[in-house]
Parts: sequence; structure tokens; C-alpha cells
Amino acid sequence: MAEQYQGWMRRTRRWALVFAVLTALVGWFLAMVPIKAGRPAVTTLMLATLPAVGVFVWRTGQIRRRRELLAQPFPPEWETVLQRDVVFFRALDPEAQRRFREDLQVFLGEKQVTGIKMELDVTTRVLTGASAIIPIFGFPDWEWDQIQEVLVYPNRFDGEFDFGDRRENNILGMVGTGSLNRLMILAKPDLINGFRNATDKRNVGVHEFAHLVDKTDGVIDGVPGVGLAGGAVQPWLDLVRRKMAEIEGGRSDIDRYALTNEAEFFAVTAEYFFERPGLMQRKHPELYRTLERVFNQDLGSRLGAIGNELKRRHRKFGRNSPCPCGSGRKFKKCCLQ
Repeated sequence: MAEQYQGWMRRTRRWALVFAVLTALVGWFLAMVPIKAGRPAVTTLMLATLPAVGVFVWRTGQIRRRRELLAQPFPPEWETVLQRDVVFFRALDPEAQRRFREDLQVFLGEKQVTGIKMELDVTTRVLTGASAIIPIFGFPDWEWDQIQEVLVYPNRFDGEFDFGDRRENNILGMVGTGSLNRLMILAKPDLINGFRNATDKRNVGVHEFAHLVDKTDGVIDGVPGVGLAGGAVQPWLDLVRRKMAEIEGGRSDIDRYALTNEAEFFAVTAEYFFERPGLMQRKHPELYRTLERVFNQDLGSRLGAIGNELKRRHRKFGRNSPCPCGSGRKFKKCCLQ
């Protein structure tokens, strides 16, 4: 299995062993009753151990399923979407791109992406997965335990989750809470436009998954549970307040939606950080450095590659162009099919 999953695999096996041992101890304790009643001790204890074996096999099943996922060839149509729409991916070196592909296979293989009253196309699925991977790419051992399913709506929606063309339908995405815990909702047009317009500092997919990074300490409050040691929390809050004052005073290019609260400030600036890192580094150096620590990503080392990809904007492929998946064949005879 890929290196980034070794820690997860060890933890999964360790907990599987713990549960198996506990199950075995309970089984052996209960087996004492028939043994005292005259049943053969060896046979009875062996039978009592079988549930523990079953528990271990069951708890380690995800390891085997993930291995099967990663053993599958990477779909060429997914590669087309990444090469066409995801600047972050194109700016990575080949080894990092390999890891990105593996993370995408795991996310889309283990999480549900469901289209609501619409057919879910490849582009939407891949961009949903890319949205999840970009914010946590600096944490190779990350597991998305905070999310189980992403619902994709055909349009923006309102507070009652109704979608259509009404003016009240102005929600682009949201992270579910309460009965909707571990769910996310995204509006398809805004999800796609967030990647295809890679210079506007807006990406609703990254925005919503940034909220889940924020939630790593159990609450979405603008103070993420990663990247901020105890002594760094207050300086971060002070920085947030200063930046919000700049926005309020019209002295900032950060989207005014960041004024909603500290949680939205974090998600809005995460969009800015991943879409226009060079611009943020120039205009908001302290904020840029802090977000580098929070997301554990040195985007500064890739600014040249990111800048070049931004200049290329949305990549287009003609039927006779070399296929972006690297097969060496023409686009019309490879991924276009």
C-alpha cells in the first residue's frame, strides 16, 4: 500500500487487535460455564475464540478494500479532468501528482458523491474529490472521518434545501450539522466554476472542506485544530480581527463574506490561499505565512509553476491533441472515448 497510508493501516490493525482481544476475553470468560459443566476445554475455548477472529477480519476489511482501490488503474477520464481543470494538481511535481491521484482514488472509492435530481458526471465527481484533497494535501496521513457523503445539487439552494431559480436560493455549499452530520452539500455550477475560474480567489469546494479542517477540534469556529499550537491561537485571532477591520474599511481585496464570522473568514481566506498564493503572499504576508503553517503546505516553492498554470487558464484539448493522461495517443482515441 502507498506510503501515506502506512500509519492509517497500522492504527487500523492495532485497534482491530484490541477489539479482537477484548472479544476473546469475553468469549473465554463465558466458556468457563460449559467447561465447568463437563464440555471439552480445548474445543470449547477454540469455539469461543472464533468470534474474536471474525472481529479482527471485519475490522481490517477496510485495509483490503483500500488495497483493491489502489490496485486499479487510474481512470484516464479522471486524468483529463485534473489536467484540464485543477491548477493545483498541474503545478505539482510528478511524485506529488502520483500521491494526489491515489488520494483521489481512495476518497471517491470510500465516500459517496450523490447527484440530487441530476445525473452525476465524471467532472463533478472528480472536482468534488479534488476539493477534499487540496486542503489536506500537506497531511499525507489524513483521514476524512468528518465526511461520509457529498450531495451535489443542480443549482444553488436556500435554508430549506430547496433549489431552483428563485432569488432566495443563494447558498453555494454547506457542511451539515445535527441530523445532517458527516454530510456536505455543493451546488454543481459553483463547484465547477470554482475550478474553471482559477483566478477569482473563490472555490466553493475548497471553502466547504476548509470548514471541515476547522472542525478537527470538534467545532467550526475559525480556529482549526491543526497548525496552531496553544500559543499561536491568540495571535491568529488578533490577526483575524485586524484583517476583518481592513475588509470593513475597504482596504482589503479579501471577499467581504469573510466578515460573516471567524469561521467564514478562515474558509474564505483558504480559498484565496489555494487559488492565488502568490497574490496573498504579496498583499497579506502574515496571513499567508500563518495559513502555510495551518495547512502544512509550502506553496511558495510552487509559485512559479502555479503562476504558469494560471496563465494557461482553462486547458482545452482538440481531438488530435496529445492526450493529457500521458498515454501517447491522440485525445480522440484515448480519454475522449
